[in-house]
Order: sequence, then structure tokens, then C-alpha cells
Amino acid sequence: MPDYDFSQVDAAIIDSQLNTARVFRDVLIRLGFRRVELFDSVKAAAGLLSAAMPDLVLVDADGEDSEAFRFIRSLRNEPAVPNPFVGVIVTTWAPTPALLTRVTNAGGDDLLMKPVSPKQVRDRIVSLIEARKGFVVTADYTGPDRRKSPREGAQVPVLDAPNMLRLKATGQWTQSGARMLLNEAIATVTTQKRLRASVQVAFLVEFALDGLARPAPDRMSIDHVGRIGGFLDDLLRRLGDDGDHAPVEAIARAIKTLADKVRATAETGPIPADDRDQLQALSRALMQAVDPDRPLEAMTREVSSAVAGYRSRLEQIAQAKAAAASALTASATAAPAESANESVAAASAPAAAGTALSAG
Repeated sequence: MPDYDFSQVDAAIIDSQLNTARVFRDVLIRLGFRRVELFDSVKAAAGLLSAAMPDLVLVDADGEDSEAFRFIRSLRNEPAVPNPFVGVIVTTWAPTPALLTRVTNAGGDDLLMKPVSPKQVRDRIVSLIEARKGFVVTADYTGPDRRKSPREGAQVPVLDAPNMLRLKATGQWTQSGARMLLNEAIATVTTQKRLRASVQVAFLVEFALDGLARPAPDRMSIDHVGRIGGFLDDLLRRLGDDGDHAPVEAIARAIKTLADKVRATAETGPIPADDRDQLQALSRALMQAVDPDRPLEAMTREVSSAVAGYRSRLEQIAQAKAAAASALTASATAAPAESANESVAAASAPAAAGTALSAG
């Protein structure tokens, strides 16, 4: 194992249990870390999101519910964070599959179970140096690639995210070089966020159209239309000074206004065909405005493929639930019958025994 130099590496530990935090700090200091800051809550560590980020963050998941995961999602997704690629290890006393899923979906790199030995901590840090996953960027996620199999539609590219921990531990870090890497990667994330947000809006519209065409629009379609505004807000705040984004902004705001109108109308009655057609046309125009170099036909095929895959998964889930409900009903029906049979057998047993005795 290479002899890494951590003398330039900074870390932050967020843990409400001060004794545990001190144990982690002592381990990192013994490994040679330059500076280790302790925070007793996510709220106390909020300044990290706007200041110079450390190279490694250890955050406890056992404190106030969801605070740690909100922090990680903000770290990974907020445009103003100076280094959204910092290594994040989540710590816990009680690891569960559900917790691991939450860590993965928030954008954490790893989950570490307490209590820990210095070797375990070092091994996880070495893993972040030598074998860290590439990052993916979607409309609502930025972080290590969590895919185990290909998804429908176009493949989301994998970004070789800047790893300050690795650069410093291997002696390759320079301030100017690090800033250049971060600027390039953040620009890539910004571009991908715009692209994926525009595709996500088109996906939500395409999925909702069938349900919106009904005399009484279905709840799932209405809810999908309701999600459009959040993705548009994120897209709008990522329109910086790197080009003329006036057309994108105008279309995005037009979609938001129309989506709000459609959602309000759907709560009380049918959606006019003109509004449905305009919503679809605007969503496609947004994709074209965000990515003018890509053929619109390719983008609409991607959206259609994603919608088809999503519908298929929803159908599979519905079938699984129906099968489970049917099995439960059958089990409940069989139980009284079995009880009745047992009662008959019990009632017959004394008579049979008496006959046998008489015969004897």
C-alpha cells in the first residue's frame, strides 16, 4: 500500500457525540492530517457550503433525522458550493440496508460503522484515493455513480470528478491546478444540470399527457405536472454568464406559468387540448434551446423511451402489489377452512375411539 502524505489534507467531522468526534479527529491527526475541524451539528457546519471546503467530510447519520442527508445533497447540488466533489463518509452506529440506500441517494461516497479502528478509517480514506467512483449528474442528483445497470434512454456521462484528497495525498496538488480542475468540472456539472433538467421537464410532461386528457385528470398526472416547477427553478438559477440564455429563460418561464395553470385546472375539470399541446411543444422547445446542437428527434426518442420504461416499472409494481394482496386474501380464506377441518377432526376423534374400544 502506498505511503500517502496527508500533511496538506484538511477534514471536517460533523457529529453530535463529542467523544466520538474526538476519536475520529485523533485518528486523522495520527494519520498526519493538517487540520481537522469539529462540528456538533449540521447547522453548525452550514458555513462549509459557502467557504473553502475541506478535502474530506465525515458526517454522522444518527443525529436529527434527515439533516445529514440534506447537508450532503446541498453540498453536491447547490451551485454556490466551492467544491461539490469533496469526499464524504457517512458514519453510524446502526447500519441498515435502508440507511445505505439513503447515503447512496444523497451522494455520499461511503458508509462507515462505529466503533471504528484506525485501520478501518485509513482503509476507507485509501479507497477514496485509489478507487473512488466517477460522478454522474442528473436533474436531481449529483454524486458517485449509483447505477448497477443501464437505464432507459440516453446514457448519463460519468465525470472524473476532481479529487483534492487524492491530489494532496499523492503530492500532485497545486492551488492554480486545483482551481482550474474545479472550474472545469463545475462548468460541466452546470451544463449537465441544464440538459438533464430540460429532459426531466419533457419527461414529466410526456408522462402526464395521457392522464391529463381524461375527463377527470388522474392524480398521478397532476402530481407529475406539479413537479415541473422545481426543475425549472433549478435550471433558471444555473443560467450564468457563459452565453446568451435569454431564449432558455423565456421558454422556461412560459412552461412554469402554463404548468401552474394546467395543474389548477386539472383539480376541477378537464384540460383543454390546446393547453396540453402547448405544454408538450414548449417542453420540446426547451430541450432544443438548452441543447441546440442535438437533433430534437433524438431527444424526444430519449424521453419516450424513458416514459415507456417508467410505465413498465409502475405496471410491474402494481402487478406485484396485486399478487401480494391476492396471496394475502387466499391465506386469510384458507385459515378459517383449516380451522373448521381441525374442529371436525377433533369432534370425530372421541367417537372413533369409542367404537374401537367396544369392538375390543
